[in-house]
Amino acid sequence: MSQRHLAESGPDEDNSMPLLRTYLSQIRSRVLSTDASSASAVHGKSNSVLVMGNPSADLDSFISAVTTSYFYNLQSNSKHAKGRTYIPILNLPSVKATELWRLRPEFGVAIRLALGESADAINQGKAGEQGKPSVLEDLITIADIKSDPNSLFHRLFREPTDAESAKGVEKQDLFLVDHNAPSIPGLADKLISSRFTVTGCIDHHVDEDHVPRDATPRIVTTGIGSCTSLVIKYLRDKALWPSEPPSSQSQALQNICKLALAPILIDTANLKATGDKCSDTDREAVKFLESVITRAPAQGVQAAASTPTPTQEWHRDAFHSAVATAKSNSLDLLSMQEIFDRDYKVWSERTSSGRDMNIGISSLVRPLSWLAKHAGGVDEFLAEIETFARNPERRLGVFCMLTRTGDGRKEVVVLAFDEAVKGLVERFERQSQSGELQLQRWDGDDTLERALGQKFGHRGEYKIWFMGDTSKSRKQVGPLLREVVRGM
Repeated sequence: MSQRHLAESGPDEDNSMPLLRTYLSQIRSRVLSTDASSASAVHGKSNSVLVMGNPSADLDSFISAVTTSYFYNLQSNSKHAKGRTYIPILNLPSVKATELWRLRPEFGVAIRLALGESADAINQGKAGEQGKPSVLEDLITIADIKSDPNSLFHRLFREPTDAESAKGVEKQDLFLVDHNAPSIPGLADKLISSRFTVTGCIDHHVDEDHVPRDATPRIVTTGIGSCTSLVIKYLRDKALWPSEPPSSQSQALQNICKLALAPILIDTANLKATGDKCSDTDREAVKFLESVITRAPAQGVQAAASTPTPTQEWHRDAFHSAVATAKSNSLDLLSMQEIFDRDYKVWSERTSSGRDMNIGISSLVRPLSWLAKHAGGVDEFLAEIETFARNPERRLGVFCMLTRTGDGRKEVVVLAFDEAVKGLVERFERQSQSGELQLQRWDGDDTLERALGQKFGHRGEYKIWFMGDTSKSRKQVGPLLREVVRGM
């Protein structure tokens, strides 16, 4: 895809910034419903880089990928991007873009805000449909690619045929954001390694030493609340972010600035989080993005007769609240299986005795009490947990749930189903109580604990805690749980 194709540019405006809506639409049209066997398509595939976030496919992964690809494509003739096309992909193998409004409503709200709608207008919309803008369907998920046999990238995400197993598939360049070891649900790690070459990475999780040392960039920095903050810093440091775009492009720049603000404000609790959840890098990113928003003429989706002053239009708290509310209410429309899968990550670790163990962690925005009620009762809730963990595609030996209560506390649930990790719960508790999680006794409904004992106690282990340090999240729980499994 040429720069002129990507942008809404005139004959002398090779570096024009496309509006967000236009950008997403044009990228999708390039990836889907094309003749994958044509000469131009083959060249386009070899000249493309997929930009992909982690399998939880949350707001941070989504917007990190879009923002990175947007500015790399904007500078496609520069020494940084080498004339290549960067394509943002949502790491969702079973969810098409048409389903995102229901499964990820905060995506739709973030896009509506980015396009200029006010938080008040969004909040007054029909309940359950605030996150349903048509532009949301222009995103690209792995499921979209898998369902389109004509897509340039279809073969990358499906199980190989016998013929493909024999000759292999040409490797595809991959730029990782919000994780540093490629993971695609449904594809074995060996298959991923045979199909993708990691050429770049920007991430804020613990380094898993998968990204090659010569990858450009190779940024793996912990202690940052949002990966998008690292993306903004890198783009600015490398002059990939335009310093002084012409005023005619201010609307496009506002689109992308507001979009980038959404995950940063969500992940840092509107810059009020403590510890690793909110760093100077996050604060600097917000300061920079807001400075652009408040100095550029703002033209929303409904053109006004006269342009109000930008400072009157920008309200950070209202912006944050609209996205946070959409995320908080996102579980209301989902089944329990969809809830567990909505913000889910999985790893495979080998115990010291040589047993491979799948470890899954679901991050949930509601407390255990709400989840049990939503499932129809405690017994139904535990049955749903078992269904999710025992699914043939998952086969979890360890399942962890991280929840949030209405008073700001966080619950941690660990269930070990496999005899090979007997003693895991006690070891995890011992290391976590004295370490950074500071696990504390859970004093919730004892009905749930009794039911857990009846359901899983005779063939596994379980325990529920409150997290003493609420600034911690899956970024800390995941590595610790994996370390404990490796030592079993």
